[in-house]
Amino acid sequence: MWPLKAVSTIAVAAWALGCLGVAAQTYPSRPVQFIVSFAPGGGADVSQRAFNKYAEPLVKQPLPIINKPGAAGVTGWAELVRQKPDGYTLTVLTPPFNILPALVKPKQTGYKLDQFKNICIYAVVPDVLVVREDGPFKSLDDFVKFAKANPKKVKTANTGTLGADFMTTLLIENATGIDTTQVPFNSGALALQGTLAGTTDAFVASTLYAVSQKGTLRTLAVASPNRDPMIPDVPTFKELGYEVISERYRVLGGPSGLPPEVVDYWANICKQVTDNPAFKDEMLKLGQPVAYRGPAEAQQELDKMTADLNAVIVKHKLAE
Repeated sequence: MWPLKAVSTIAVAAWALGCLGVAAQTYPSRPVQFIVSFAPGGGADVSQRAFNKYAEPLVKQPLPIINKPGAAGVTGWAELVRQKPDGYTLTVLTPPFNILPALVKPKQTGYKLDQFKNICIYAVVPDVLVVREDGPFKSLDDFVKFAKANPKKVKTANTGTLGADFMTTLLIENATGIDTTQVPFNSGALALQGTLAGTTDAFVASTLYAVSQKGTLRTLAVASPNRDPMIPDVPTFKELGYEVISERYRVLGGPSGLPPEVVDYWANICKQVTDNPAFKDEMLKLGQPVAYRGPAEAQQELDKMTADLNAVIVKHKLAE
């Protein structure tokens, strides 16, 4: 016969494990909202809407999207880190967009990088340099020659000063020896409108725009190590003689302090969604190829990106 104290201990342990099991089985018991830090129609918005469409049948709860654009994504992410880490408010992080402000303006950003929990990477998207199809630039060589002959005359759109595409434009300028005037917009969709309307001459964007706006935009070069299979006729910057590599991630994330079981739950959902052929096809059409990284691998890649970006910031003395 077990001593009374041992029986009590076992009973308490069993009760605790039972509660954890019930909690794990019942999460989520209500809708999980996703803060998207950019306007509807931008790259982050459409990718997260696609993800949620395929996740909802697995989660069996609504996954509404709340758009909170502004300050190159900072507004929405600062809102996220103020939320309770209970798994009912998540986000799509778009490194390097969420990393750069914290490195460049740490006292003004409204969040620190350790206030995010990176759950999984579900897509990797290279940057491209695009211009109007009916504009004067037919090749990167045309663009570079004109910009060199006319410093500051070429206007390039971005989604916020010191954002990811701002930094990529700097990389392009440094590699090619040109000097453009950067014009900030509140979202990729608005930056696209500015370029199509002629307010700006070019736009550093994700491959989303090269694919979805084919016929209205001309892609001059892609900033990936190899040609992108979705736009195989577009050369890389490297092929054209310029060392410009710039890619961005789609990361499922939340506020720091998420319970481990919630992180594991969403990592599993992420794996199931990224394994879904229909999701892969839809993301390809959006110009955002699927690429799964679990919590540990995602964190490792993002730590490296942070270190690389910080080196560029120090070199150009951009930090405030």
